[in-house]
Amino acid sequence: MTADTRPELTDRLVWLYCDWRSQCAGVRAAYEQFAVAPAAEREVAFAAYQAALDREASAAATYAQQIRQLGNAATHRIPPIRSQPTADSVVET
Repeated sequence: MTADTRPELTDRLVWLYCDWRSQCAGVRAAYEQFAVAPAAEREVAFAAYQAALDREASAAATYAQQIRQLGNAATHRIPPIRSQPTADSVVET
């Protein structure tokens, strides 16, 4: 990110990161419930675990998309660095 990045975009990035981490915790909790579920409740517990995985995957994809957008915006604002010849790269003829 650059100094001229709009604060609301940074805020959104932080919010999306926190949402993703929260969904990760939800996956862990759902798995723990599935792991100790009695046989009669195991199918429902597994469905809850799968739903938690889907929510985490969605949150991760949204977070990644925001990072790509900010990266692309920053790349387009930064002028390319032109390589300068160095003393080692100059070939005398």
